[in-house]
Amino acid sequence: MTKPNKGLAQHFLTDVGAVQRIVRAAGVHADDLVVEIGPGRGALTGRLLAQAGKVIGIERDEALCDFLRSRFGRGLHLCNQDVLAVDFSDLICGEGIERAILVGNLPYYITGAVIRRILDARRRFKRAVLTVQREVARRIVATPGNRDYGVLSIAVQLHSHPKILFDLAPGVFYPAPGVFSSVVRMDFHKKTRYRIQDERFFFRVVRSAFGQRRKMLKNALLGMVHGRMEILQRVGAMADIDFRLRPEAVSIPEYERISRALKASCEFGGQIQGR
Repeated sequence: MTKPNKGLAQHFLTDVGAVQRIVRAAGVHADDLVVEIGPGRGALTGRLLAQAGKVIGIERDEALCDFLRSRFGRGLHLCNQDVLAVDFSDLICGEGIERAILVGNLPYYITGAVIRRILDARRRFKRAVLTVQREVARRIVATPGNRDYGVLSIAVQLHSHPKILFDLAPGVFYPAPGVFSSVVRMDFHKKTRYRIQDERFFFRVVRSAFGQRRKMLKNALLGMVHGRMEILQRVGAMADIDFRLRPEAVSIPEYERISRALKASCEFGGQIQGR
């Protein structure tokens, strides 16, 4: 049996009860396509194969791919690639299916990057059931006013309904990681939860605000208007937002009001900076 690859931060799920709960949470049926990120030694894979119409495993480790082929044969379709190089939309469309279910135990060191790619391909997924570091899970579901609320919270909640299902102790993995994990379910809908006029500009505003999260909004966003406080005062009035608030106190609809007002205000005589 293959040994965990420390360089890839591999931690294999070994607890049968946890496997059953994750598969049950995924809600897999016989006509579903399941995409599994990091099947590892196949603890989840075997259960998924028993319930799904087809399972595609994305596994970077070539030795693990060989092991999985020997264990599951042609029943499992393997994609021997780095998950960050996979185009989920192409992968799913290539199967002639509109939407798939995603299941994965995400490597901690690339969790944020993987989630961004999942969100980019959100229209191709019904739901995702992901195992992530517990602190990341709390950031995903955090609401305004919570210290964990930030860019990740807004990005995930803009496009899905996330929920922490349960926590996993280090001992259910081999080798045991140094932190607790959480299983998060993200339900995607064909329409965005919130109406955003210009998503790219919206996230420029959000990133600028949280880039200086300890400051009040009026100071955190000042750089976007070249230090012209009169523009921000006009934006605050248009958006009906108290710019003395700190970034973590502002909801998604409120950030959208700020974005629209800022864009409209700067179109009439101002200039915008920002990432």
